[in-house]
Amino acid sequence: MKTGVLQPARTLTVSRATAGFIARGHPWVRPDRFTRGLERLSPGDVVDLIDERGVALASALADPAAEVCARVFHRLPGKRFDAAAAIQRAWERRAPLHLLATSDDQRTTCYRVVHGEADFLPGLRVERVADVLIVVLMADCVATHLDAICQALHACLPNAIVVVRDHRDDLRVRETSSWRWQGPGIRSALDPVETVIGHEFGVPLVVRPYAGLATGIYVDQRPTRAWLRPQARGARVLNLFSYTGLFSISLLQAGAASAVDVDLSAPALAQAGDNARLAGVADRHRTMHGECRKVLSNLNEHFDRIIVDPPTSAHGEGGWILRRDYPEVLSLAWARLAPGGVLLAVCNTVHGKPFGLSEALAAACPGGHALPTPALGDDVPQLKGFPEGRPYVLAAVVRPN
Repeated sequence: MKTGVLQPARTLTVSRATAGFIARGHPWVRPDRFTRGLERLSPGDVVDLIDERGVALASALADPAAEVCARVFHRLPGKRFDAAAAIQRAWERRAPLHLLATSDDQRTTCYRVVHGEADFLPGLRVERVADVLIVVLMADCVATHLDAICQALHACLPNAIVVVRDHRDDLRVRETSSWRWQGPGIRSALDPVETVIGHEFGVPLVVRPYAGLATGIYVDQRPTRAWLRPQARGARVLNLFSYTGLFSISLLQAGAASAVDVDLSAPALAQAGDNARLAGVADRHRTMHGECRKVLSNLNEHFDRIIVDPPTSAHGEGGWILRRDYPEVLSLAWARLAPGGVLLAVCNTVHGKPFGLSEALAAACPGGHALPTPALGDDVPQLKGFPEGRPYVLAAVVRPN
């Protein structure tokens, strides 16, 4: 394993087009016929990116066999890569959230600690869930610095369990190997069904931090739930593609009159029921197992807040392809929205051509008025010129009275 503190020793020549992307802020290098020097590199090597004239552009970690063959960690060339220092900076950047982790009434122990390139740790994601730090490896270039990263995380939160997920494939694939890091080169197996209790805005929830990507919470949606909570009092909530029901549970805790979770996954709905009981809101919460389009077609109720947060694609009854099926769901949801109600639509970042969520929502909701939606949280920082760093987009409309 590497030490985690490396000086640039080599260069990687990139094309004029790639140099332009780098200059505009994009941190990835995809190899093309003008890329030179990859054959001399190993995963995790620190390189200076140079253009075809030999002008140095930035400092990067090499990943020579990957689709993204180098990832920028500093906008200036000639910089060393210090994994421990980068972890420490990222941890300090989340200081307000660390304070919330000890708060009595707004306790929040689930948030992102490292957001990849935007935290100068390309190919890495780290999330805190209670006292578990979940390290997600998304590239070989950062995997070579794993021990230094885990040691630094343990120093930031000494009582934490550090869990590593080796997920260097497509993040839409849920299956991933996981293990507990116990020191350099030392790993131990995990029980995927073991649970811990996390919190968000004081709301307790059951989380499975060792169960792969499906832990039971998507921490990057915290600002969206924060935006909805002040609107919740007395509202009837419908949560489509609800997963473990955190949107519903949070709004019920904030004063919603009732909430219905709809999902095709029975285990996810069972966990939603557990969360409702844990939060003391089970009397106002119910679940509906089924495909969302069929459920919507058979519903006769109206709702004041409807949340639609589907996957990009999924197996199951009839299958799900976002580009093909999302407009129909939005139209059916609009028919169930009460006057004055808000329909919130979420779209995970789609690979390839972007999905026009705002346009699809406007087409599905004739007469609706667009609403401004919340920004991403400070724990999901963004780089200019790097749309791939954004995990999702939002759009919302209100139905006139």
